[in-house]
Amino acid sequence: MGCDACLPIRTGYTVSFQQSRDAKKLEKYFKDISQNQWKTLGEDMIWMREDIFWDFMDYVHQHLDPRHVWAVEAKQRSPFENLRRMEPITAFQKMKDALWIDELIEDKRICSYYQPIVSVNHERVHIVGHEILSRGLEEDGSIIPPFKMFEAAQIRNKTFALDRACRLEAVKNASIIDHQLIFINFIPTAIYNPEHCLASTFTLIKELNIKPEQIVFEVIETEDVQDIEHLKNILNYYRSHGFKYALDDVGVGYNTLNRLLEVEPDVVKLAFEFTNGVSKNEKQKKVAQEMLAITHRMGAQALAEGVETKEDLKCLIEMGYDLFQGYYFAKPNPKPLKEIHSIYV
Repeated sequence: MGCDACLPIRTGYTVSFQQSRDAKKLEKYFKDISQNQWKTLGEDMIWMREDIFWDFMDYVHQHLDPRHVWAVEAKQRSPFENLRRMEPITAFQKMKDALWIDELIEDKRICSYYQPIVSVNHERVHIVGHEILSRGLEEDGSIIPPFKMFEAAQIRNKTFALDRACRLEAVKNASIIDHQLIFINFIPTAIYNPEHCLASTFTLIKELNIKPEQIVFEVIETEDVQDIEHLKNILNYYRSHGFKYALDDVGVGYNTLNRLLEVEPDVVKLAFEFTNGVSKNEKQKKVAQEMLAITHRMGAQALAEGVETKEDLKCLIEMGYDLFQGYYFAKPNPKPLKEIHSIYV
């Protein structure tokens, strides 16, 4: 079950020819293509399914003048709806180059990596949970970094579908983590209606017998959140079902310290920009201390991510941070770690 935003739905394009003779040349091109995949819209306009459109672009570049062929995305039942937004067909090259993300989502070529989240008590490191990080898979099994996936998804308007696919894969792979916190990322702008958009996620969690109190849904791209009421609606929906939630990359972008009071998260993650080198930078220390004070006043836990050195870790421990994450403890792994060795605090 899903809407057009979160599932890969086939669409199409309305194509206009500024030179009528170009349209006539296409009779031979379309003669072997099934009629249910395209239709004429008068003498100088054609609607065609998306998969036909991408091959058609190659034909235009080889046999016509691309400057005189314009197009716009449109559904078959309303091919004239977006004519004012038509662009030269050359403008769609980036979308064509990003087509691989559609196949990746449909083929579910997504895997999970695990990075431990730890507490430090009496100079001993304890794993309290893992953040599940999504990676794409090439057809040969090689890894596609997340930024590349979401960059392509944004171009193809598939951010919603990719976020959903990554979230479901993370939940599926969370079942091997026992009695620890499980941090799962989500993009709030990819969720229109929590009750509808999160139904498949909640169903899978229940089927896998994962305890709701283990799950911490982590808001990523925090600085891009414009509709705070919509975010609060999503987070309240999570909490009403027994889940926790965290804010990621706090301190970056907008004035997140003030917004913390509005959404009341269970965990607040100080951004890498303020943890890396914090032991030697007074401005970073000030931000870290302010965020810590607000977080603790709310009764939430403060997590410092991106910890890479012993000096920074000691500094953050002395400030009073509760949880830590970063390469100093472990890089993301294909399997969750059971314990961490050779760490000196």
